Parts: sequence; structure tokens; C-alpha cells
Amino acid sequence: MRKGTKLYSILNLKCPRCQIGNLFKNPGFFVFTEILEMPDKCAHCKQDFKIEPGFYSAALWISYPIVLITFIPLVVLGFSLNSIHSFFKYLYPLLVLSSFMLQIPLMRAARAILLNITIDYRAK
Repeated sequence: MRKGTKLYSILNLKCPRCQIGNLFKNPGFFVFTEILEMPDKCAHCKQDFKIEPGFYSAALWISYPIVLITFIPLVVLGFSLNSIHSFFKYLYPLLVLSSFMLQIPLMRAARAILLNITIDYRAK
């Protein structure tokens, strides 16, 4: 994964324009404070992150298919547990809990994807 690609910006939660500044005040995917707090502008290139009111509500449309892709197999697995070994019956609640724990990184990644769809990288 090299700098200059959209995947680099999304996975590192960096500014899509310069790929140096952080998208969130508290960087990283697994955080528990200031989960969706973003600076108004990039600290490096001054790209505006507050593009328009309600802009980040579109991130819901990005995260929804991702949730479906991960949660539907869990539902199918849950219905098929009656015929599977009892070990998997105890594993299933852990899978469901882990899917809930992935909501915070998913919300942050959805915002990063939305910004990368809207803003292009500019090498200096």
C-alpha cells in the first residue's frame, strides 16, 4: 500500500488530499473517546472536512452494505447451529459481539471512504 492511493488514505485514516494530516482528532480505528470528532480542516493542507451540513449522513449508505455483507453470514450461521457441533453454539455469541465491536471502526472507515470519493489526492 503506497502513498498516493485512496486505499492508503482510507486504511490510515489520513486526509484524502495530502495524505499526511489525520482525519480524526483521535487517530486509529479502535478508539473509545471522541469517536467521530474530526477537525474542521486538515492540519497540513487545510482541506475543509466540513464540506456541507449533513455531508457525513451519506456515510450511512456506505456502511450499510458492509454491515449486510458481514451480518447476513452470521444470521445464516445462527440458523444452522442446530446441526453443528455444540462448540460452535458457544462461538456464535462471540462472533455477534465482535460484529458489534466493529461498528466504531466501520463508522470511521465509512467517513474516510466518503471523503476519498469526494476529494482527490494532490501530490506536492
